Amino acid sequence: MRIPLSYLQHLLLRGSILWLLARLSAAAVVGGTADLGLMLSFWAVAITTALVLVDLQRRREVMLLNNLGVTTQQAIVVSTIPAVILEVLLGLVR
Repeated sequence: MRIPLSYLQHLLLRGSILWLLARLSAAAVVGGTADLGLMLSFWAVAITTALVLVDLQRRREVMLLNNLGVTTQQAIVVSTIPAVILEVLLGLVR
């Protein structure tokens, strides 16, 4: 089932914000350790995925998504897309 456009925009925006939080927290944990770019990227995407699931549960949007014909897995993948794209772009810049 297709995700409605307005809800898709919200999922992508929330995914981007959660990626920023995940990236900052992963960078804070790693600290000044040099040359952990790939590992930092992996953890930022993994943390973003977990935060998206927690956010969907916290907002109690899972039932709404199911009523719209969108599975939780689809919403998580859509919300994680910005994190993957931004990590790839950061990797290309380095």
